[in-house]
Formats: sequence, C-alpha cells, structure tokens
Amino acid sequence: MIKAVILSGGADSGLLPLTINTPKSLLPIGNYPLLLFQIHQLKRAGVTEIILSLPHEPRKIRDVFDDGSDFGVIIRYHVESTPLGTAGAFKRAEHLIDDTAVVVNGDIVTEFSFEKALAIHRSNNAVATISICEVPRPRSYGVVETGQDGRVTRFLERPRGQQFRTNMVNAGVYILEPEVLNWIPEGRQFFFERDLFQLFLKKAVPFFAASFSEYWTEITRPHNYWQSNMDFLDHKLTTPEFLAFAKRHHPPDNPMVTADSSSFIDHDCLLKAGTRIEHSVIGSNCRIEEGALIRRSVIWPGCRIQRGAVVNGSILGRGCLIGDGVRIRAGNLIGDRSTLTSESRT
Repeated sequence: MIKAVILSGGADSGLLPLTINTPKSLLPIGNYPLLLFQIHQLKRAGVTEIILSLPHEPRKIRDVFDDGSDFGVIIRYHVESTPLGTAGAFKRAEHLIDDTAVVVNGDIVTEFSFEKALAIHRSNNAVATISICEVPRPRSYGVVETGQDGRVTRFLERPRGQQFRTNMVNAGVYILEPEVLNWIPEGRQFFFERDLFQLFLKKAVPFFAASFSEYWTEITRPHNYWQSNMDFLDHKLTTPEFLAFAKRHHPPDNPMVTADSSSFIDHDCLLKAGTRIEHSVIGSNCRIEEGALIRRSVIWPGCRIQRGAVVNGSILGRGCLIGDGVRIRAGNLIGDRSTLTSESRT
C-alpha cells in the first residue's frame, strides 16, 4: 500500500504574522485549509494513508482532521521534537514506511497528477523520482537538470551565482522506494535537497524526474498565499470535495449589496446596504458595514469592517476590526485581532 508523508515541519517565519495562531497546514485558500488540497490530490492518486510530520503538538490540525476517516483516509501524526531537516523527518517515520512512498512538501499547492509521477517512477524502475516544473525565476528554488531519458543529472539548490541551463525546478513531490531510508543517517539533520539528492548523483542511483505544466505554487510568503486565493477564485485550483468539510458560496440576500460572481463568501456573514465585494474571499462570521468596499482581498473569519472602509489587495487575519473610513492599500497584511482606528491609512 502506497503511503504519503507530508512535511509540514519547515519554518513559518516567511508567513508571519499569518502563522502565529494558525499552523501553515490550516492556512485557508478559498476558505479551505491548505492541507485539504493536498489530501484531495493524494486520495485521487489512490493514497489512503497519510503521515503528517509536524514541528509541534498537532492539536489544531487534529481538531479539523482527526484520524482522517471523515475524509476517506487514515492520518497519522508524527511530531518532530528536534528538527532534522526534510530527509531527517522522512527517516523519523521509517517504522511506518514499508512500500513506495509519496513525500509532499507541506507548503505547496498544485494540480499536478501524483498518479502520473507514480507511473513515471514505475516505468523507469526508479529508486527516487522528483517532480519538476518550469518557473520564470528559478534561482530561488532547486534547479533540476535532466538527460533525454528523464534521469536527473544535476541538482542545484538555490544556485545564486552559479550557471545552469534550465528553468525546471524542484516542485516538492517525491516518489521514494523504502531503500532510500538506508541512505539517510539516524538522529542528525539531513535534507533531500542539499544532502540526499547529491548522494544519489554521486552514486548513480536511479534518480528520475517527472515534469509537468499544471498549476503549482509554493506558499512561503504572504504574496504567494494571497495569489493562491486569487487563483482559487479564477478556478485555477480544483475545489476539494469532502462532505466533512463542505463549503459553498453564500451570496448576499440584500439587493442593496453588490458581490461579483467570482467572490467567495462563507456562511453567517452580515453585509449591510451599499457594501461592495469584488473578487475576494470572505471568511465566516464577518460583518461588513454600509458602504464598505472589499476588492481582491482575503478576509479571515470574524472580521468587522465598518462604514466606508476600503480594503484593496490585502489580507486580514482573524477577528480584525477595521474602523470607519479606513483605507488599506494593496499589499498589506493585517495580523489576527488587529484594530485600525477610524480614518487610518495603511
């Protein structure tokens, strides 16, 4: 039985203050937690057992997903008491790995078919297969060069100042045979990107790449997170379909409220007369007062936006209070339970 390991133990510092109270796996995209998009992709590939590697106590995630049975999968939680890197986290789960494993970085969202990667892996009799995709600026990623047969010939992690001949980068989905665990040392930091993959290349291990052109993004910065929500509204992402976490758009029933068809408004929101919602995600239990304008923004649950306020191209964390006439310009990020007093400008 193929199992999956989702590596959610990476540093969240680039997403602050979003991740102060919300684990990265629960960051809402279109009001669905990021993890649910990954579960959807894995389940579609026939994976039904998922090991979730976390840096600390998983209570908040367990409160949403429990043992996974409501989502048609088995979820096991593995807490890293000491961070041991990406490969080290996989090694820690060794006692649970007895067959081919799909390893997924916990900060990616993709439409890539994991079953396609599995098929390529099997056809090459590979020990390891890495998913790759093309990006316009590859220097911030792991650049992957391959031969004509798809075999990986070079891996450069964030190659600043180095020359390379491709824009194909590591997309954070790996298909690994159990024998890979023998290459990972016990009890010390070890990374796929700068350690294990380099060993594969030195020792001529059957190490292949599965390239794809479908949607992919890495949620490591607030702008990436904001953009993933805009992409959800533009239908670039498949909505996870699970009865245990069913969401739907609740259009306002007040004819004096304008909300375009591309927006997504969650349940129990109160929108007063004259409110305008344009291409935005609105979380549950929000209250938006008369004449407010929300444009291309992500509003988390429990926010109150008062009369005449304008929120443009920004993210509001949970429970924010935005006063009368406030103007929030594009690119702003307001942390949980923040208050902006009337007529403020950001």
